[in-house]
Amino acid sequence: MRVTLTSPVVSLYGIGPTASEKLAKLEIYNIYDLITYIPRRYNDWSNISDIMDIGQDLEVSLKLMVLTMPSFNPKSRLKPISFFVGDKGIRIKVTFFNQPYLAEKYMRGDEVFCHGKLTVFNGGLQLVNPYMEKVSSVDEDELVKPVYKLTAGITSKQISKWVKTALDLCGDQMLQVIPEEVVRKRGFVTPKECYRMIHFPSDIDEANRARSQVAYEELVLLGIGMRMSQKRSADEIAPVVIPSGSLPSDKASAWKKIIANLGFELTEDQKNAIKNIQQDLMKDMPMNRLVQGDVGSGKTAVAILAMAMTAIMGYQSVLLAPTSVLATQHFNTALNILKGSGIECELLLGKTSQSEKTRIKKAIEKGSAKVIIGTHALLTDDIVFSDLALVIADEQHRFGVKQRSKLLVRKNAQGKGPNSVHNLVMTATPIPRTLAMVIYGDMDTTVIKQKPKGRIPVTTYFTNDKDSRDIKDLIMRMMNSGDQVYIVCAKIDDETEEEGTFFLRYDESDDSITSVIQMKEKLEKWGIGKEYPTGILYGPMPEKEKLSVMEKFSSGEIRILISTTVIEVGVDNPNANAMIIMDADRFGLSTLHQLRGRVGRGGRPSYCLLVSENKSENSLIRMTMMCQSSDGFELARKDLELRGPGDFFGTRQHGIPALRAANLYTDLELARQAVTEVGGVIGSGTEEALRIEKNIKELFDLRFASSERTL
Repeated sequence: MRVTLTSPVVSLYGIGPTASEKLAKLEIYNIYDLITYIPRRYNDWSNISDIMDIGQDLEVSLKLMVLTMPSFNPKSRLKPISFFVGDKGIRIKVTFFNQPYLAEKYMRGDEVFCHGKLTVFNGGLQLVNPYMEKVSSVDEDELVKPVYKLTAGITSKQISKWVKTALDLCGDQMLQVIPEEVVRKRGFVTPKECYRMIHFPSDIDEANRARSQVAYEELVLLGIGMRMSQKRSADEIAPVVIPSGSLPSDKASAWKKIIANLGFELTEDQKNAIKNIQQDLMKDMPMNRLVQGDVGSGKTAVAILAMAMTAIMGYQSVLLAPTSVLATQHFNTALNILKGSGIECELLLGKTSQSEKTRIKKAIEKGSAKVIIGTHALLTDDIVFSDLALVIADEQHRFGVKQRSKLLVRKNAQGKGPNSVHNLVMTATPIPRTLAMVIYGDMDTTVIKQKPKGRIPVTTYFTNDKDSRDIKDLIMRMMNSGDQVYIVCAKIDDETEEEGTFFLRYDESDDSITSVIQMKEKLEKWGIGKEYPTGILYGPMPEKEKLSVMEKFSSGEIRILISTTVIEVGVDNPNANAMIIMDADRFGLSTLHQLRGRVGRGGRPSYCLLVSENKSENSLIRMTMMCQSSDGFELARKDLELRGPGDFFGTRQHGIPALRAANLYTDLELARQAVTEVGGVIGSGTEEALRIEKNIKELFDLRFASSERTL
């Protein structure tokens, strides 16, 4: 059987069902995924530091001798293994945590390559969880070793071996999405050679050049591919929801009732957003609008009002939410706003019982359900709408492109009339206009910055001590006043980081990060966890369990919620008035701002305590910014300024599509150039242009649209 880029990874020799399941955790499903899974960094054994010239707190690569046999402490929870390595009379203590198998790997007298951060502890030099390899196992022709982001049971060496096989079999199938003119101008190579260079570089300069080309390719695929996927053809027609230019008089009373149900006065920004949407719904040209709203600016109310407007005129609308917790919250908000209006609202989740799903699907097909809210469960082929006119995606990037497109096509049995629907996208990630264009394509944009009246600013302060009394004092102050508390951690347990969480610096050897489990243990040690009901929440938990925890937190049954950033987007509990963020230096400013936005929603004084023991200048600047500013757009701009260009290994920002080489924050100018250069060639209509356009569509589907496999 011929192996192609779309073949599953089990098609490769050496990858069985078990390895395939583990690779899936890294979002590697097919051969293309494997080839484009680039190293996160490199160990450069060709550039070894002299042990006599090294200093502390520096990342170094050294060639050393194992001086003592590894010792293992089985009683410790972290299962540390320690031994000494050295050269020229200098000894360095090496400690590995949670890797007991290494006790039998190294023997006294072994020559080893070590890469890690050198620190001083108890007056001696130490390396904690360094990358280490025996000199005897390193090929002299391959001294630059790729290091990949891994999951348990998969090594960088295995990935390298599989990638080599994949490139040998399918490297020539890698499609070119960069025009020849740009290839010559920028000194690029063929796609196959580029990925060979990035996985097996002869030196770091070669890896850098390959990374630049892959970044350019990714930005072309994202920027132009997204436009292609959202491009509306001239023959697409959407329903004219409001034909008279305003709601008819016989519908006005229902609208007034809905507005009265809000319980607050709309801000000018919200009114402007609703006006923009209303004007779009007056046309038969499909709306394609992005609503950017800062934390707490009232995007959900705008979305529900848009759906209400559509329902009053007799049409159906859908609101897609990325999680069941958020979908349920949107549904409850909709019920409150729509009560007494006669509009039927339904909630469909993956965990909804089969009998209830059947009932809801019948109501949708019959047309009695006008406002439909749910998760990916709404994207199945067996759902038939009666008269769908509006689709709203909350945090659109979390849904597969192909999945969303199913809802944007109106099925019309007669083949007459409207053949499309209006599309509204909401995001709480404040991003620059250039970046918005790359991610969302050519969409009309509405910005909501104003906060509803009566919203009290969150008091934000900072401590650089994880054992500070400030943490316990804030929790007890909230407990005594009847409030609730969020505590956010960067890791689930000693070994697991929340999937999809953006960290400002990758350092998987950093065992100082406080996990959800460790924080719960700390509260119990303080006596707080025993006195006050405490819950934990993280992404991989079963949906039913997550919903149960959130329901208990919303009802007040759980007083303290220890969580990962799974609560970042949209979770709303008006009685939660304190947010404690452990290892705050690990998160970008935008993520910190989103987390802070979970509190201060009940009209009472609220607090955000940032906890970070990182004393670097950059970290202190960022903590100060958070304490001084509550403007998400300003913080996003500052994030860009502080990170600067040249982040070799790229970063991930929650709320932005995950890229492997490009960095949508630092590579904005490159994104603009890529879209302009390649877009100009595509518009020429030449044979090359048609080929490039076809290749972009095909690879966009492989690289981004196919991500829905994981949903």
